[in-house]
Amino acid sequence: MVQLPPISTQLVGSWCKPTWLCDHDHVYDREGTWWKLPDVDLPEAQDDAVRLAIADQHRAGLSILTDGEQRRQTFSGHFYRIAGIDSDEQGAVTNFANDVGGFLTMKPRPVPAADAPPPAFTQPRITGPLRWTAPILGADTSFLRARTDRLTKVTLIGPSTLALRLVDEHYGSLPEVAFALADVLNQEARALVAAGADIIQFDEPEVHFRYSQLVDFATEALDRALVGIAAHTVVHVCYGYSKNIAEKRSTPVYAQALDVLAASSVDDISLEYEQPAHGADLLEHTGTKGVALGVLNLDTEAPVETVDHIEQRANDAIEVIGASRLRLAPDCGMWFLPRDHATAKITAMEQAAQRLRTTHA
Repeated sequence: MVQLPPISTQLVGSWCKPTWLCDHDHVYDREGTWWKLPDVDLPEAQDDAVRLAIADQHRAGLSILTDGEQRRQTFSGHFYRIAGIDSDEQGAVTNFANDVGGFLTMKPRPVPAADAPPPAFTQPRITGPLRWTAPILGADTSFLRARTDRLTKVTLIGPSTLALRLVDEHYGSLPEVAFALADVLNQEARALVAAGADIIQFDEPEVHFRYSQLVDFATEALDRALVGIAAHTVVHVCYGYSKNIAEKRSTPVYAQALDVLAASSVDDISLEYEQPAHGADLLEHTGTKGVALGVLNLDTEAPVETVDHIEQRANDAIEVIGASRLRLAPDCGMWFLPRDHATAKITAMEQAAQRLRTTHA
């Protein structure tokens, strides 16, 4: 099992995605449609974007590297390739309930024309048993592993979150969908460890957004996904992309979601912490887990954090969890930020970590 460096630094997953590669205005269109390059040129361009993401993380000094998720349009859509999922003929979404909408102020979106038809909300359908047939991220993991001597992290969507992003026409219950997905994702995670991943992260934002729908089985689903993974494991839970949200007010549901995740066998919990202005008392809900503390506010208008500010936020956290459990990270994925701005943020984060390592050695 991998040993993390003291007060290690890492991305949550995604890094800035170049506008020469993809059109950010089309990120929520049908999966695969936001790329700007023709199919014949796309793989080489994606490889180059990964090389840039790796180089940026190296220069900033991060302890743990990802491939920046440069080959993904969304963190969920990349996994619609699981056998048993039909992405072509999608089904209507009927479940829009959530537990946190009153705490988020969304940014305005373009108003459709008065004579425009109402938007259709659809998701891929589960049409048969969910099966793992081959690694989805195997080649991506090998590509990353061959280009760094630092620890590597690969991110997967969590089983409970993916269950809520599919229309079930086979299993008949949300828990059964989540458990089936957990078994598939477990096979994927094992294959990625064999391909060179040191750290496996599952992204479970829906455990926060729709806590009441998942609380009864999310811990069991995550544990099923974690069985036998010979790597350090992380679960990330957030408030959603700042690209879409103008204000994030801390929700009482977030602490409850952390309680659910802390009851699992995962090694670390990755928190969104800075933009919602959580205090260190929140960390009481992480049990004995390692904590990847979100210290970078990713609002598109937010300035670069000072090293002093990050250090103070981290020291407040250390008062609760101790230095040995602390890691530093952004609040969430960084795909929509300008590259220079994002680079300045992660560089400040690493500089704060270097100070903290000296202080708490």
